[in-house]
Amino acid sequence: TNEALVQSYILGTHGSLPNIDYSAMGALLSEDFAFSNEEQHHDKATLLGAIFPGWASIVDGKSTSRIHAVIGSTEGDTVLAHWETDYDVREGSVWYGTDVDISGKKVRGFQVFANFTVKDGKITKITQRSDTVTKHLGIEKEVNAYRNRA
Repeated sequence: TNEALVQSYILGTHGSLPNIDYSAMGALLSEDFAFSNEEQHHDKATLLGAIFPGWASIVDGKSTSRIHAVIGSTEGDTVLAHWETDYDVREGSVWYGTDVDISGKKVRGFQVFANFTVKDGKITKITQRSDTVTKHLGIEKEVNAYRNRA
């Protein structure tokens, strides 16, 4: 079902850090796949080749995800999902593209809401809204200051 496909994506990405099976996750996504979250927009290659590996590189131990809802729509190609992810940050980690130290931080209850479009057994689009990670980690001011210096 479309709902099972979405659940596999959530557990295989957010719930499998840092050991994502990129081949299996890639098989769930269409070739013209599109991801968006606020101002971020990524295609399949970027999500699997840069975004998830970058995230996986900072995870210490294994992430856990709690799926609260995965609901198909009456239209048939839309699935709505809500989940939370927890993980610990590996020592020596810095926030992406900055020098802001995030070593040893603990992320708990990172909330994600997403609208998945599924066609012909593949996820073609994810429109996601989630907590702001920099706020969640308590580093928003430091990251903004770094970016203003750059």
